[in-house]
Amino acid sequence: MENLDLLKKISFERVAGSKEEYAAAMIIKEEIEKMNLEVVIEPFEIEFPEEVTATFEVLEPVAQSFKVTGVGLAGVTEGLVGEFIYVDDLDVISLAQAKGKIALFNGGLTFANYKKIVEAGVIGFVTFNGSVYDEAIDVDERYLRPKLQELGKLPGVNMSIHDAERLVRLNPSKVKLSVSSQVETRTSHNLVVTIPGEIEEEIICFSGHYDSVRHSKGVYDNATGALAILDFLKHFSESKPKRTLKFLWCGTEERGLVGSTAFVAAHKEEMSKYKLNINLDMLGVVLGKDIASVTGEEAIAHYIDFVGKELGFGIQTSNGVYPSDSTPFADGGVPAITFARGAVPGGATIHSKKDVIDFISIESFNKTVEFILAFAERIIEAEVFPIPTTMPEKMKEELDKYLLRKTDK
Repeated sequence: MENLDLLKKISFERVAGSKEEYAAAMIIKEEIEKMNLEVVIEPFEIEFPEEVTATFEVLEPVAQSFKVTGVGLAGVTEGLVGEFIYVDDLDVISLAQAKGKIALFNGGLTFANYKKIVEAGVIGFVTFNGSVYDEAIDVDERYLRPKLQELGKLPGVNMSIHDAERLVRLNPSKVKLSVSSQVETRTSHNLVVTIPGEIEEEIICFSGHYDSVRHSKGVYDNATGALAILDFLKHFSESKPKRTLKFLWCGTEERGLVGSTAFVAAHKEEMSKYKLNINLDMLGVVLGKDIASVTGEEAIAHYIDFVGKELGFGIQTSNGVYPSDSTPFADGGVPAITFARGAVPGGATIHSKKDVIDFISIESFNKTVEFILAFAERIIEAEVFPIPTTMPEKMKEELDKYLLRKTDK
């Protein structure tokens, strides 16, 4: 990255399937075409909750109302009245008292949390977000992902942590929630550029998402990753690489890796040619540390460590499933790495209005990109492919759990 101009240009809210997300795709497309390269746009459809409205009221002992957002793709109700309970730890004792009640619980809408309240017989739920140290909080717009919908669609709302604390202090006996919503089909887009290599049957794919969440300009997460791919594209397009390269900008990552999942499904027949996925998700933060998460054989992590030591670049490696666009590739049998620069505690924050350009530097961004480029070039130009392309059973088991095909009882 030569300057921050392009990063500033793409720094706006880019929610899945929105006109803003499409505008960001067109900015990326324009940059690709400046290199005289052809970009293929692959549309895919997503379900999106529209016109979600919700209310939440305490009825007894004292009437009070709370600002909430409704949980999309979940249950709807014109006015659900019930006893209130705060099941703080979702433990068996608390849950045993929750049947037939409207429950507030800690944590997000994870599969495990939602499964517990459904099985406990809760009739409606309340979640919350934010920090008690923040005065102003944007209340998240939450929704049920498909695997949670399979458990049943309970009506739910989300509120700020300040209101959640106020609600618990009130200790109400009876509350009322209402949720209405429509479901719309939207179109999101993946952008793909191919650089043919001397070895056509071996493909390495660079990927990263360009969408953001509501209330976020998504600079750190993940405009930085999207622009890093442009840097890699520019470098590798200047001369014919030994192996074929794909450059993939994914839409709708923030709603459950939808774009990368759509890409892997659409290209299922050629996935056997894909030898490695290099995914970029959150780079350039000034205060932080570089990490690489490998979903594949441990030897890949060792190889990254080796290159880091060779070049004097500190990087923390690990093996496991990373919640980013590397996961659908790994699930398709392709070894995958997500490179990121994790922010320090108290540092840059994602998924909020705080994700702005102030905490990003060109120097930090370029340092990470140069290392990933050096690592990738060794693999791309190797006489013999230098890392294993198999997926170990342990990783397959982790993928099954992450993708909720198998769950712990």
